[in-house]
Order: sequence, then structure tokens, then C-alpha cells
Amino acid sequence: MQPRAYDNELTYLTYKQDDSEEAFHQAYEEAVESVRADLGQSHPLKIDGEAVETGRTFTATSPGDLDLEIGEFTAGREQDVEAAVSAATAAAPAWEDRDVESRVQIFQDAADIMRDRKFELAAALSLENGKNRTEAMADVDEAIDFLDFYSSELERVDGYEFDTGEPTPGQHTTNLLRPYGVFGVISPFNFPMALFVGMSSGALVAGNTVVAKPASTTPLTANLFVDILHEAGLPEGVINLVTGSGSDVGQPIVEHEDVSGVAFTGSRDVGLRIQKTFMDLGKRGPVIAELGGKNPVIVSDTADVDDAVEGVKTGAFSFSGQKCSATSRVYVHEDVIDEFIDKLVAETEELTVGRATERDTFVSPLIDDSAVEYYQEITEQARSDGTVHIGGNVRTDGDLADGRFVEPTVVTDIPHDHELAREEHFLPFVTVHPVSDLDEGIEKSNDSEYGLCAGLFSQDEAEIERWFDEVESGMTYVNRTQSATTGALVQAQPFGGWKFSGTTGKFAGGYWYLQQFMREQSRTRVE
Repeated sequence: MQPRAYDNELTYLTYKQDDSEEAFHQAYEEAVESVRADLGQSHPLKIDGEAVETGRTFTATSPGDLDLEIGEFTAGREQDVEAAVSAATAAAPAWEDRDVESRVQIFQDAADIMRDRKFELAAALSLENGKNRTEAMADVDEAIDFLDFYSSELERVDGYEFDTGEPTPGQHTTNLLRPYGVFGVISPFNFPMALFVGMSSGALVAGNTVVAKPASTTPLTANLFVDILHEAGLPEGVINLVTGSGSDVGQPIVEHEDVSGVAFTGSRDVGLRIQKTFMDLGKRGPVIAELGGKNPVIVSDTADVDDAVEGVKTGAFSFSGQKCSATSRVYVHEDVIDEFIDKLVAETEELTVGRATERDTFVSPLIDDSAVEYYQEITEQARSDGTVHIGGNVRTDGDLADGRFVEPTVVTDIPHDHELAREEHFLPFVTVHPVSDLDEGIEKSNDSEYGLCAGLFSQDEAEIERWFDEVESGMTYVNRTQSATTGALVQAQPFGGWKFSGTTGKFAGGYWYLQQFMREQSRTRVE
């Protein structure tokens, strides 16, 4: 069996390199109009291939235009989780028994369907969670990448089954990995396609069945993907979608005795509660969780300051910092910090705050009212305890009054051990701190309970090599103007973290990810 060649899906970059950027924008804008015309529909739960209504619903609205209704979604309850788990449990044996080739073909077909519909999916994502057009397309591209890469990996290792020969005469042995059974998948709002697809497909490709709950603010993209899987031939009951709140749906999934494992991306507190629940219930399966970051960047006195500013600006403020990989604290050598701050403030001032579908938008709307309230709290605290160089205000001018918009914010004069420099905010908010040398920069970078992403800007090869060896971070980037800490690509830059940034030390989109959804069995036959 020959694995399909794997390449990253880089839609916007490909259009740009082909000098057809205008065609990209035209296709996206046409898709926005088409998707907008279909919004506002009702979406039931999807359990065992059937549409399920509960009599309870919730409405999702666009964060950039609160008058725009994305749709009405059925609110699941504990009994719906029970039905979904029962369906997944019943479907599990036949799904595991499928041969590798026929199993992965479904996900390769799903990837092809998504390629054909990528502008529609990106437009839906923009309207639902507020990502601008290039980032929405990158979200869809990453989802396609997960489908392709995990499929090719399972083919490459022939389903993780190895004939280990005859260790002694008459004994024939085989070693293999087998799925756990039913996995719960609980996904966040910020990458509603990529992370929902990545976690679900990781579990499914490995032979598990799934009960999935997307974030309540972004249920549309999850519905679209589940429909695509069924169009690609996924059997009924193999994936079951239950929308609703964390207490009504998420917790029952985690606590259900027939759920063997959970894949989760979200806050540290919730992830650790899931892990504790598994321990308290005596469950033996894995909790595969990515739990956020407080991502540092060091700017050396040898750095190209302009490059550093570009990387930090993009890392901190793209999608309004609503990424666990967002740049959130910067340690700048004291000899260049004034120049760095002046240039960062000037560059930040030029960023466009606006609706996701507007072509010039860089800083997107915040996802919900609590995010806006938290932004107001921390910027007020920054004014009191430090210096706010730019930002700190909620934007309500013009069309922005209809959404949740805030300004990108640059803060200095905050001590390294201040809560503003230690807690994850998930907002367009970055603190800048002076350091005397690389030693101090590394020490302060590592002085955190998180270890997701880290960046360095330096032209000194010895500094770079030392930083790679000493920084405590799962993902490391040097001199990356594209973004100091964000924008990882499947296979090339597996996504995950150390310390409290993750529970397993094995990263999404990497060569060891699928194995986490499986457990080992050795088989000996005496002949």
C-alpha cells in the first residue's frame, strides 16, 4: 500500500506566489455572500446518523456583527450524551475491524471535499468566529492537513501492526496498537475547524469512535465537518455531534463510564479538571489536552529590530491574541528596548481593527462579552501598575459598535512577576520587559508554569544554539518575522507544549500523535 504524498495546504500563499491574489479575494468575497444567505438555519444534534431535537436551543451570533445570526442549535442534555456514547460504543467493533486502506480512504475523501469547498468553509468560519480571510483560510488548510497527514501516517506504518517473528521455535508473535474505544472530543472556539477536525480525525483514524462537543460559540463549522465526513462515507455512529454547554454536555462526556479517553483543547483549569475527573473515576484511558501558554520572545542586542517588531506584532495581535500560541511577553535587551518599543507602537498604530470579512482587517473581534470585560479589567490594571503605550480601549465607532472590538495594547513597566506578565489573557495584549543579557532573558522566559511556544531574535549563532538547548518550550522559533510564536504547520511544526501547556508531551500534527489514541497489544500464537 503506497501512502499518498503529503504536502501542506497553503492556499493564500499559493495564490500570492502565482500572482493571483485578486482571484483569492474575489473567491472569498463571493463565498461570504453565499454563506451569509444561508445563515440562520436550525441545526439538530447528530447521533447515530440521525437528526435529534431536544426542544431546547441556543443561538450563535457573529462576534463582529451581533445582529447577524449564525444559526439556531439544539442544546444537548445528559441523556443525549448517553445516546451518543451508546451509538459510538455499538459502532466501535466494526470500525476497528476495518482494514487500514478503507479506513483512511474516508479521511482522504473528506480532505478532497474540503479542498473543493475551502472558500465556503473559510467564509463560514470568518462569520462564525471573527477570523479575517487569510487566517480563516489557514484554519481550513490546517484541517485538511490533519486529515491528509494522519491518513498518510497510518498508511506508512500499516496501521501500527508489526510481525515480530518467532522468538522461540513454534511461537509466532505480532505486536500492534489498538484503539481504546470511545473518545470524547471537546474543542475550542479559536480554531473551530482545525482543532475540531484535528482531534476528531486523530481519534477516528486510529480506530476509535467519537462523541464530539464543539464550543458553544462556534458550532456551525463542527456541523459542516461532520456532514463532510458522512458524505465521504463515514459509517453511522462512528462520530456523534452533541452541541450545548460544558455542564450539560461536556461534563457528562468526561464522566461517562464508556468514554475511554478525551481529547481537549482549552484552558488549563478545565483541562486539569478533566484529568482529575479521569483519575477520580479510576479511568485508565488518556486525556490528550493542550492547555494554553504564556509565550515569551527574547530580542537580543544582536537582533534585527525591525524583524523582531514584525514578528512580535503579528504573534501578539493576529486574531486579537485569541490563540494559545500568541506572543504575550517580550524580553528585550536594554540597549535596544527603546528602539523596539517605539517601532512596535508605530507598527501597532497602523493595524486595522474591523470585521472579519473586510479585506484590510488585521485585529479581529473578541469572541464574547466576557472577553471584552476581561480586556477592560487588565488594561485598567495596566494603566494603574505600568505604562500603556498604545491601546487599552473598546472600539465602538461606526460599524464597530455592532461587534466586540478592542485595540491592540502594548504595556511596559510591569514587573516580570506581575500577574499581567504571568497569566494567559487570550487578548491582544503584550508586555515588554528589559533584560541585561541572554542569561536573564532565558531565565525569565523559563520562569513560567507554561511551556508552549517561545521565540528568539538574534544574529549570534552561539546565542541561537544555546537558546534552543535551554529554553523550556515545546515549540521554538528563531528570527521568524511571519510571526514570533504563532502559525505552526502540520508535520513540519507539530503543535504542543511542555509543563502545564499540555498533558502528554506528544504534539498534534506530529509523528507521535496518533499513537496516543491507541494502546499496545502483543500476540503470541503457538503452532
